[in-house]
Amino acid sequence: EIAAAGLPALFVPFKHKDRQQYWNALPLEKAGAAKIFEQPQFTADAVATTLAGWNRDVLLEMAQRARATAIPDATERVAKEVSLAAQA
Repeated sequence: EIAAAGLPALFVPFKHKDRQQYWNALPLEKAGAAKIFEQPQFTADAVATTLAGWNRDVLLEMAQRARATAIPDATERVAKEVSLAAQA
């Protein structure tokens, strides 16, 4: 949803054994569209420092990078693959 909406983001993934939230957020961070804070690093100072560096230009660039990672037809692609697999 973040990518489709074209929004910069700050993620704090729930610490779970398979780290689904972390792995889902990682492509956005690698694209420069988001920042991931692991729970131990998620402090008021860390967030304040990060947000202080996000001026208008940075946020607009992050938004553009988020939009670039979006796959608007993902549902259709998955449905097509499922349909093809069911026919095999």
